[in-house]
Amino acid sequence: MTEAEELPKISMLWESADPGATLIERFGFASATEAVDWVTGVLAEHWGLRVAACERLVISDANCLAWLVVDGSRMIAKWSMRPGVFARLAAIARLTVWLGERGIPVSMPQAARDGRVQVEVDGFSLGLQRVVDGELLDVTDPVQIRAAGEMLARMHAAMADYPERIPTDEPLAHAAQLVGNDFRSANILWSGGKIAAVLDLEEASYRRRIDDLAQAAVLLGTRYHDWEPTPVDVREAFVAAYASVLPLRRDGSTALDDAIEAHLRRIPWPG
Repeated sequence: MTEAEELPKISMLWESADPGATLIERFGFASATEAVDWVTGVLAEHWGLRVAACERLVISDANCLAWLVVDGSRMIAKWSMRPGVFARLAAIARLTVWLGERGIPVSMPQAARDGRVQVEVDGFSLGLQRVVDGELLDVTDPVQIRAAGEMLARMHAAMADYPERIPTDEPLAHAAQLVGNDFRSANILWSGGKIAAVLDLEEASYRRRIDDLAQAAVLLGTRYHDWEPTPVDVREAFVAAYASVLPLRRDGSTALDDAIEAHLRRIPWPG
C-alpha cells in the first residue's frame, strides 16, 4: 500500500476497545498499512491473487477480518492469532465446503494453490472467501422467519451426515449431533427473496438438535449489540417452519419448551 492510497478503517466488531491498539497487541501489526501489506503478500504467495484495495479491517476477539478487492471481486480474508484453534478452523473450513457442495447457502472458502482452504502462515491461520451480498435477516418479516426455520432444519439434516469429526473439548451429550450453534440474524444474509448465506460456523459443536433449535429460537433476532430475546410469536413461527421440514419427536414440544426457558434464564439480557 502506498502513501497515496487511503488507509482502511479499523473497527471492533463488538468489543469496546481501541482498534488500533488492539491490532498491535493481539496481531503484532504496527498499523493498518502493515496489516494490509501482510495479507496482500499472503494472498499473492499462497493464492496467486492480487489485492487491489482494502476497504476495512474489523477485529473480533482473536480474529482479524479484511474486506478486500481482489482481481475485480470483493473478498474477505479472515485470520486468527490463537494457535490452539488452528486445527479446528481448518476442520470448520472443510465442513463449510462440504455443506456448500450439498446446496446449503454458505460463503465457501476459496482454496489456496495447494488445495488447502485454511492456511497457516507467520503464526496465523487464514481463510479466504467471497463477499456475499445481502442484508441481515429481518425477524419482523414473516417470510424471512419461515425461510430461516426451514434453513436450520436443512442444515441439521445435512450436518447429521457429516463424515468428519470436528475437534471440540466438549463431552458428547446423549443424542448429540453436529450443529452450527450460532444461527441468528447476525450470521444470516437475505437477498433476492431468499437466504443468500449462513455465515460463521466457527461455533459448530455436538449438541441435541432440540437444544440448537431452542437457542436459535431465542437468539434469532440478535446481531452485535443490545441483545433482546426473540418475541414469542416470532419464535413460534420459526419453530413451526423448522418442524415442517424436520418434524419434532412426539415429546419434542415439551423438551423444546424446557430448552427455550433454560436459554432465556441463562443469557444475561441487558436491562
